[in-house]
Amino acid sequence: MKTEQLTHNTTQLQSGAHNLVILCDGITSPANAGSLMRLSDALGLKHLYFCNSNINFESSRFKRTSRSTEMYVSYTQTSDYDEILKNLKRENYILIGLELTNNSISLADFNIQADEKIALVLGNERHGISPTVLTKLNKSIYIPMYGKNSSMNVAQAAAIATYTLINNRL
Repeated sequence: MKTEQLTHNTTQLQSGAHNLVILCDGITSPANAGSLMRLSDALGLKHLYFCNSNINFESSRFKRTSRSTEMYVSYTQTSDYDEILKNLKRENYILIGLELTNNSISLADFNIQADEKIALVLGNERHGISPTVLTKLNKSIYIPMYGKNSSMNVAQAAAIATYTLINNRL
């Protein structure tokens, strides 16, 4: 029997099907922003915040990577991360940084209740989550890695973390 590639039959999730949002602290790459848009669409995330960044959402690199998901993914671009964090806390979101710190918990060991709202905070491609934002988070998690490099691309890390957080709490 010959293997044939099929068209993906996706489960049509209502936008925001999961109580999970992503807050990007200083993401600068249009390619990463576009990838995060596609991720938000693919996993049914509630909202995507771009804080402290000046991403050109009209750039060809962003549009190629996002594959038009910016047309229907709920997102905000703002410089006022503090107000966003306060609003998320007011709405009972747990602010979780994806960052390796002295207090970080391995993603493999991190447990969260099915009904808890999650705001996953991602940092700048080069410097990570800013120290100011890091102090405002409830928890930090990290992805255990086995190679010599101590980091991975922010969009890839976000995909691993969001998929794990969604599926480990169901």
